[in-house]
Amino acid sequence: MADSLAFFQDVQDPILDVGCGDGIPTATLAEQHRVIGVDFASTMLQRAKRSLSSTDFLRASIDHLPFQNGSVPAASCYFVLSDYTDRARLLSELKRVLHAQGKLVVADYSSNDEFNNLSDNLQRKVLGKDRGMFRLNSIALGNELERTGFRVKTSKEICYSLRTRLETFVDQLYLSSAGPEYKKKHLSEDQWGELLSEWMEGTEVHVTRRFVLVLAEKLYQEGR
Repeated sequence: MADSLAFFQDVQDPILDVGCGDGIPTATLAEQHRVIGVDFASTMLQRAKRSLSSTDFLRASIDHLPFQNGSVPAASCYFVLSDYTDRARLLSELKRVLHAQGKLVVADYSSNDEFNNLSDNLQRKVLGKDRGMFRLNSIALGNELERTGFRVKTSKEICYSLRTRLETFVDQLYLSSAGPEYKKKHLSEDQWGELLSEWMEGTEVHVTRRFVLVLAEKLYQEGR
């Protein structure tokens, strides 16, 4: 978020936070800018409104944004692209609504993110199915943005170590969309520990979180 705020330092408001969810990244942006949060999930928007009552939120499809061409100075898109098999449609929509040379921040899960790769592995082993998430490395994501009509200013991977107690890690799985299916398996703490043995250090699960961050500007094309 520090990189995002620095990149947006000189932009005019508002910033459009696309796929804002419950407003966690939105809250940081709103400390320095007027922000409009957009999401299709009404339950998420209700949570965001409760914690950010002075911020504007709009329920809309993020690949059909209700804004005119070139009407938005800047946009952010945090942890949304991993839900899309075809990201070009969403990126083209962001390009459409942005000013000429408008700024865009995209952040998402890296293909090297050990936490999500572990979650994928557990779901296959325990539930026998894939999670259906799509992840990219910083180069691939930057290339997608360039093909859509953006100039990449910065593209990098951010990583940090995560240590969490076994029961906390399992609780996070139970809170996920597949949580009810996990609970039906009635796995004991020892069974979870065996499944996670490669990542266990004492009573803690130790994984590395990796995210990709791309800062880009819309290419100015005369006559468009």
